[in-house]
Amino acid sequence: MIWAAISCYSAGPLITLHGRITASDYMGILGNQVLPVVQIFPDNDTIFQGESSPIHTCRNVQSWFEEHENALQHHP
Repeated sequence: MIWAAISCYSAGPLITLHGRITASDYMGILGNQVLPVVQIFPDNDTIFQGESSPIHTCRNVQSWFEEHENALQHHP
């Protein structure tokens, strides 16, 4: 799986994910990969778009997005 970030300002790095990703892995990726990329884009108007897979919709991940709502908007 490949994760990428794009904006009208620039593109972020491509991140390759190997194997099966758990919700815990996903939260680690959000904190260690997504937030640093989001911080390079100006104006803090970043929208993170997910999908309805179970790791994207579980309670722990939704709580993570609520805790970081000042850094990025989340659109499932």
